[in-house]
Amino acid sequence: MNLPQYRVFVCTKQRSADDPEGCCCRMGGLDVYEAFQAEIQQQQLSDRVKVCKSGCLDHCEAGAVALVFQPNGNEFSWLPTKLRMKLRRLLFPNRHYYGHLTGADIPAIVDSHFIKGQPLKRCQISTPN
Repeated sequence: MNLPQYRVFVCTKQRSADDPEGCCCRMGGLDVYEAFQAEIQQQQLSDRVKVCKSGCLDHCEAGAVALVFQPNGNEFSWLPTKLRMKLRRLLFPNRHYYGHLTGADIPAIVDSHFIKGQPLKRCQISTPN
């Protein structure tokens, strides 16, 4: 089985309305996920890009948030999700976080990042590590 060239994780974490961390789902996370799915299919990139819903990506202040990275064959699928994500941060530094997303941002991200190979700077958020 061939691995996709890119993986996209869109935060769809749901929290209560009074949670101080915020909630990507309330900030349009599901719409962003669906927009990624639709654009990937429209651009016929399904064999190169896999889009998944995810839990919290630890950038709640920038919701809705998506993480894009290029996987390799060693995905640590046997580990718990939290530990797997921490290992990916250490071992796969070529990851890009996009924040404050709406469905309108997705065609530009797909064109720039997945077709032209250049992350879309205007939607990227900085990360401490």
